[in-house]
Amino acid sequence: MKRFFTVLGLCCCLSLSVSSAQAEPRPKVMALDFQLNDMTDIPNAPEELERIALLSSAFHEKLAEKDIDLVPPNEAIKAAMASQSATYLYNNIENAARLAEGSGADYLLIGVALKPTYLFVYPRLLLVDIKTHQVLMSKSSQLESSWTDRNTTIRTAANLAQVVKDRLLKLENAQ
Repeated sequence: MKRFFTVLGLCCCLSLSVSSAQAEPRPKVMALDFQLNDMTDIPNAPEELERIALLSSAFHEKLAEKDIDLVPPNEAIKAAMASQSATYLYNNIENAARLAEGSGADYLLIGVALKPTYLFVYPRLLLVDIKTHQVLMSKSSQLESSWTDRNTTIRTAANLAQVVKDRLLKLENAQ
């Protein structure tokens, strides 16, 4: 009988620790698609737009696989992305954060893929605290492969998603 109550007590303790861990809300992240800032003589080539679309979709997929709670972009953010330059939100952090307010997201991920030459693309990423309008992380990467190398693009998306996950964990542990 004593053993039964010991096991029962352990189960209750385990249940309480699991439910309290689940009770803490995970941060919600609005992750925008990467915008292409193409500075070459032939801007926005279809192959490059396809590659950036792959980078964006793979990035969102990898974030979800890392158990990051994603919030879809709200209408204000979508309108700004459609009507402004590729770098507008990236360069106007406070306005971007204001546009994201009320969306239910805690953080905003803004991505711009800078293409200064035909040989390189530099995906750049900002993690912004929507409440404070502060940049909490800035990260960039370099893609050197050809347009047809899907694996390099997907690996880059996975690496960037891991950096975001690591930063979010640090932020959660600091609270």
